[in-house]
Amino acid sequence: MNKVLRTALLTGALAFSAQSQAALQVWDFYGAFDSGVFDGASYSGSIAFDDAMLSGTGEDWIALSDFSMTLLGKSYTLADAAATAEAAFLDGVFLGVGYSVSTGDPLITLVAGQFDLSEAFSAYDSASGLSGAGSLVFAPAVPEPEGWMLMAGGLLLTGAIARRRM
Repeated sequence: MNKVLRTALLTGALAFSAQSQAALQVWDFYGAFDSGVFDGASYSGSIAFDDAMLSGTGEDWIALSDFSMTLLGKSYTLADAAATAEAAFLDGVFLGVGYSVSTGDPLITLVAGQFDLSEAFSAYDSASGLSGAGSLVFAPAVPEPEGWMLMAGGLLLTGAIARRRM
């Protein structure tokens, strides 16, 4: 009895840990400019990247697979980026993203933290030559309900099989 239950729990734990290692990461972000001509303007968006290439030591930069942001009624995507948009890591710890646009008003840049995610910030230059900066906050996106339901269903099935064998 204990052996079957232990096997079921170990199988569930291994399945969960394998799922949480290398995977598509989705993060939401938001912020507001706190200086310059666009003082008080807020923005929000999301990013996605595959962390399979993350080494976990030193600096890592991983190209974003998706980027979307809304600011001042305008939407920005990867297609608007002046250079490759990347997620920054130091020793496997997420520091933010590097993203900038070279057309439009304002010209926006998102800057990753140097040692910590809390150091990430946004900056802009306006068409009138005025510039400013602001906050940038990241949070892991809430997993989709079907992902949680699939995992819970798998654990229930494993438990039912283990119970039936007892």
